[in-house]
Amino acid sequence: MKSFNNIKRAKGIGKVLLSFSVLYIFPLLISCEDWFDVTPKSQVKEEALFSSESGFQDALFGVYSLMGTTDIYGGNSTMGLMDILAQNYSELNSINNMVHALSYDYDDSTVKGCIDSQWQGYYQAIANCNYLLKNIESNGKKISEPIRKLVEGEAYAIRAYLLFDALRGYAPSYTVGKDMRGIPYVDHVTNATVRPLTVAETIERLISDLQYARELVKEIDPIGPAFDVYTEEPSYSVSDYSRDGGFWLYRSSRMNYWAMTALLARISLYKGDKSHALEYANEVIQSNRFRFATNNMIDAAANSYPSLKLMECVAHNEYIFGIYVYGLKEKCSDNYFIDYSVQATISQTRKNAVFTPQGIDFDIRAKRFFALSSSSSREYSAKYMTGTQIPLLKIGEMYLIAAEASGDIKYIKELRRQRGYSSDEDTSNFEQLLTGEYQREFIAEGQLFYYYKRLNFNEIPFSGIAATDKIYVLPLPDDEIEFGNY
Repeated sequence: MKSFNNIKRAKGIGKVLLSFSVLYIFPLLISCEDWFDVTPKSQVKEEALFSSESGFQDALFGVYSLMGTTDIYGGNSTMGLMDILAQNYSELNSINNMVHALSYDYDDSTVKGCIDSQWQGYYQAIANCNYLLKNIESNGKKISEPIRKLVEGEAYAIRAYLLFDALRGYAPSYTVGKDMRGIPYVDHVTNATVRPLTVAETIERLISDLQYARELVKEIDPIGPAFDVYTEEPSYSVSDYSRDGGFWLYRSSRMNYWAMTALLARISLYKGDKSHALEYANEVIQSNRFRFATNNMIDAAANSYPSLKLMECVAHNEYIFGIYVYGLKEKCSDNYFIDYSVQATISQTRKNAVFTPQGIDFDIRAKRFFALSSSSSREYSAKYMTGTQIPLLKIGEMYLIAAEASGDIKYIKELRRQRGYSSDEDTSNFEQLLTGEYQREFIAEGQLFYYYKRLNFNEIPFSGIAATDKIYVLPLPDDEIEFGNY
């Protein structure tokens, strides 16, 4: 599947339409030569979907479902490709032949397939956002204003999240090449090729879209600043679904107001705008909507909710935005971490190096988030063995952004205190401590590679390979180059 911007020009490639997994209303169509034959039927389906309020809701949920696929956040963009490139695993045990990714062999057919499918996954979901936004513009009067604003705001924010990750992966970092080629900023439904913006232009468009989205939902989002209290339960009763079929529930599983704010903090730091990065990060921190899951909290939650697993408790408290995946263990985690095959593993030597001797004893992330193989001394990530969400934005990152943006170590000390440290090791080297916390905080979450890239590390730790743009900038799919403007 190709990205939407050049789909029409690629012979034999299906045109990307809405392929929402809630109802699968719009299947991928066949070849471009047959496009005009099937357009009337697809238009009828599109009109039917967007003829009711529930149709708009289904369309939005479908985009989130696409984000949870293994092509992107259910695999490649979190626990899979991007974490392998960050050297978060010391062994891969022939995991789908992805061992070549550890040496950054982007020409290897398996690695190249993952890089290509990640790009295509981003743009498929972006195309779905654009169809949704197009119909909000043309049919938005068919739905109530609060739901229209929430759907529109979330669609803008999801698209920004996807486009930013495409930029982070497939273009130079802002620090190195802000005036170099970025990515196609596909913000509308089109068959024409969309010329890529520069990195700096892309960043400005992302910030503008997110600011617009925040204003749309600011006064109506139940988790947002307009409401004094927000309580998100691990599960809801039938009566809770009486308002719009439960559309306003589970806000941390969707791009809520604070997720938009957190993404602005992440993008501002990527740009080098530390003032705004600190402002946005502090806004999230000071909202008091999110908190760290401590050992005592996890134990207490298990007593109150016997069925509440470890990572459900973590997600319930820490995740600003986590993508929901039904059957997370079987559909996603088992592709990389499973006891009887132990595919992506971390040796004791590597774990000791990352967490340090003090952390091995006290750090909740070292003690709670790993499982020991029954057949060896190797460990693997247990983050997705229970629970239903993959974190895409969480409170720990806000403390790290605030620390880097302000240069104030108090944010790191507070994060470490919440993670179980009663006292600090030597904190005289701020940069070293910051890097260490990034390494500990984001295992199996896909963020660490972008940290190294943003700061232009000369060598990605544990790789033993000099890091250049050939490593930091993922290659575009061949047909994107052939039919695009590169």
